Amino acid sequence: MRHSVEILFYLALITASTRADCPHERQGIKSWSSAATWGADGIPKSGDSIIITDQIIMDVSPPPLYNVTIENGGSLTFSSDKILTLKAANIYIKKDGALEIGSEDCPYRGDLTVVLTGNRESHEFETHPKAILVSEGGTLEIHGAPRLSWTKITETLNPERGYDSGNIMFNHQWEDQYNSQNSGRSGIVAYTFGFNSNGLPVVKDFGVYDVKWHNENLTDHINRVSDGDILMMATQVQITLKDPSKQSTGAYDAYETLVYGEVTGNSILRSLQQDGSTWAFVYQKGNRDSYSEETNPFGTTSTARFFMSKDMIFTAQTVGGSQKLQQQDNFVISNRNGLFPLVETIDEVTTWQPGDRVVIASTDYEWQQAEERTIVFCPDCQKNQFRINEPVKFIHFGKVLHDAVDMRAEVGLVTRNVVIRGEMEDECPEYNGNCEDSKVRGLDTFGAHIKILRNYANVHIEYAELVNVGQQTDTGRYPIHFHMTFDKTAEATVPYLRGNSIHDTFARCITIHGSHGVQVMDNFCYNHMGHGYFLEDGGEMNNVFDGNLAMTTRTATGSLEPVDKFRPASFWFTSPLNRFKNNVAAGGEGTGIWVVFPDEPLPPSREYGLMEKFEAKKTMLQEFDNNVAHSQGHFGVMIGNREKDDRNVQCCNQWQPLEDPKNPDSNPINISLSKITGYKNRQTNIWIEGGYLDVSYVSVADSLNGIFVTNEGQQDKRAGRLSHTVVIGDSENLGEPSIEGFDRSLPQPWREELRVKPHSGITMWKGPTQYSDIWFDGFQSNDIYDIGAIAKKRDSPYFFSVTTPFKNIQYAFDDGEGQGNLAISGVRGVDTGWNSEKDGEQISGFTYYNTTPTGEEKLYIVKPDHFSAAADDCTVRPNWRLAICTTKYGNMRVQGDFEEMKSHGIFVRDDLPSAQLEFVLKTRTGPQVVLDGSRTYTFHTVGEMPGKIKFTADGIEG
Repeated sequence: MRHSVEILFYLALITASTRADCPHERQGIKSWSSAATWGADGIPKSGDSIIITDQIIMDVSPPPLYNVTIENGGSLTFSSDKILTLKAANIYIKKDGALEIGSEDCPYRGDLTVVLTGNRESHEFETHPKAILVSEGGTLEIHGAPRLSWTKITETLNPERGYDSGNIMFNHQWEDQYNSQNSGRSGIVAYTFGFNSNGLPVVKDFGVYDVKWHNENLTDHINRVSDGDILMMATQVQITLKDPSKQSTGAYDAYETLVYGEVTGNSILRSLQQDGSTWAFVYQKGNRDSYSEETNPFGTTSTARFFMSKDMIFTAQTVGGSQKLQQQDNFVISNRNGLFPLVETIDEVTTWQPGDRVVIASTDYEWQQAEERTIVFCPDCQKNQFRINEPVKFIHFGKVLHDAVDMRAEVGLVTRNVVIRGEMEDECPEYNGNCEDSKVRGLDTFGAHIKILRNYANVHIEYAELVNVGQQTDTGRYPIHFHMTFDKTAEATVPYLRGNSIHDTFARCITIHGSHGVQVMDNFCYNHMGHGYFLEDGGEMNNVFDGNLAMTTRTATGSLEPVDKFRPASFWFTSPLNRFKNNVAAGGEGTGIWVVFPDEPLPPSREYGLMEKFEAKKTMLQEFDNNVAHSQGHFGVMIGNREKDDRNVQCCNQWQPLEDPKNPDSNPINISLSKITGYKNRQTNIWIEGGYLDVSYVSVADSLNGIFVTNEGQQDKRAGRLSHTVVIGDSENLGEPSIEGFDRSLPQPWREELRVKPHSGITMWKGPTQYSDIWFDGFQSNDIYDIGAIAKKRDSPYFFSVTTPFKNIQYAFDDGEGQGNLAISGVRGVDTGWNSEKDGEQISGFTYYNTTPTGEEKLYIVKPDHFSAAADDCTVRPNWRLAICTTKYGNMRVQGDFEEMKSHGIFVRDDLPSAQLEFVLKTRTGPQVVLDGSRTYTFHTVGEMPGKIKFTADGIEG
């Protein structure tokens, strides 16, 4: 049934009235619960579709509805003093309609959940299914109670793995003499603890009892408990029982007598069945207040706990598992820190309350080390402290290293008082069409979504929680999605999305598509499939992404964007005409922050002429400052590649902004980027490609490659510089050891050939890039992998410049054989270790400016073979596998149609003809050569000579 509520507005009333600060306090607003509000049709019933054209306040939770349409002066707001749930298949906000949950000046303080219902099949013929849809003239105002969205810890959180911390007095799983006795056995595990003369707990009795066969033994154990002793019991795997007519009741009787003083016949223990139910129990004999007991169905953890004091807490627990054999017990005696660890943060967290859920980010290579916890009551916590409900399982680092590399784990707040949730099937419905894809993980991925269309009146969403949102099944259905709205209307205020928690999503978090001027600030995006914060087509302008956190970015099916499948980005930025600052990508399967432009905006934005072809690569970012990426499966920050029309990526961005991007003859400008941090990203912390790059104040640590700054795609035209940077190879953030016998985590620990890959701080490529004011630490040698502060990109066919300068370089380690390495080349254990099949491997080195008491000297670092190290003053640095020369060096390059002619070239040192270097010459390249005239060289063609050959030499002048 459809309802229509019509309202007459009198001109005098419109003239006299003003908007109330709090929507739910407006004069004349009508109550949902009143039959008079709805006329002859009465209060909406289950399954109804309703149209609201009056001002209505929801003061009761209605039955599930189908479509809720708000239009023609209608508004729907919510009582703030109740716990409310609105269930509907869709909510449509049309012209002059408004959905208002609080206001900016009057945040909503109640508890409201909006559930969007239905599956893909039930919504089959809808254009915008399972949606809150804001169309032309519609207003969406969501203003939850203000909460700090995320912060960082100030002290490292360590898991409890032994007694050294002093927080744990007893842990069953660490005690082999007890744990080994009940490993894998079914039944009830029981401990009796007494106290020694120092008041510390000691084990007086222990046993594992199958209720079916060992009932008498369990009875005796319970009866042996003395006054003041503490009995802890829990099930393991499951209990087994005899036929009820034959089952002894002795243990039940003893247990009830202990707790209640008599046999009651109706205790929790007596009611346990052999169905895998979990059960835990703690009791101090003679202290009725100590009694704690819990039971739950199979797969659900049961915990019992006795707080004897804040320094001595007894916990019995059976951890639920998906299989019965996984249901293992544990018994722990700890102080409060061992049970409810204290977390200290850089910000005040007074808006975080007991029962709130938080997520602590990984600070290791494994993004899966992010851990969810619940805040517990802490009456003596300071304003920047809170306690969590259980210890962490992984190390979460909490330090800033060398006043530069901030490795303090982020903590995101999941909980909000206004929740938008998708109602989901328990498992993936076949109708979704993607259940066989492993990326789906057996989940229903047809979630809810909020979509805003062109000419909306106003949209502001803050401090809301969105969960089970986005649709991996169909394109264009993202948790929050500004879709082709272009600029806001003149009457609208600036749209914003801020302080929201968007988690467990199936397709991104926030999408800005063909839309301009949206503020995206201080949001927490967690556990999402595919890109997280997403500029879709590359024509988006004047949007601000400031202070957002993304955590646990997962790969997706690739049906929405091909890059989702193999390298999803927590932040995917496709247009330079926007501002990106203070954002953090804290763990994921792909890339943290990826700035990648198409040659021109992709369809459907292309038809609107938002940017000319190639304009993006000639345009400077409006702002890119103070962004961080860590714990990513591939790259941390990637400013590079190009997006193709099929939405795949390819080399290279060829980015060189001009003063006037639309005038190709305009002067080029510097690409100034600063304050970028990357650590614990498996492949590369930071990759930046462009022309006149001016990158500064970068901080990196722990990766195969610390930082690339490269003129990829623009070699021989322009190159940039990197300065004022801190580069740490192996930091004191050890992480979780990856292999036995080595005390730190590895970026790629899975196979031997990956574990031994060399690590470098600055990885040079092409160039010459200028490096200055760099500080290095943590490049000490080890037995697993080669490591050096400076190295060149491996396995490259491209030319590499020996004139790449390093000035004002400092390092805080001893450089030498068996100590540390300022530079490395080749392969450890091999004399030169070059792959002669790739031209780029024939060349290595740089120019090092060394400060001496008499001034500055140039040192030319070259490959240590007889061709390259040709100068008389060259000395080999064994730990670098490079030679150091004071004689001037430069680059000789040759170019021709060698690949087409199926020929190649050989350079020969004339005074030592056996010193030769052979080049494939698919690209313009050549060797390092002495420039003081003491050596001459001859070039030979092997095969047919190209019709035209061009030689160039770099470094002759100056």
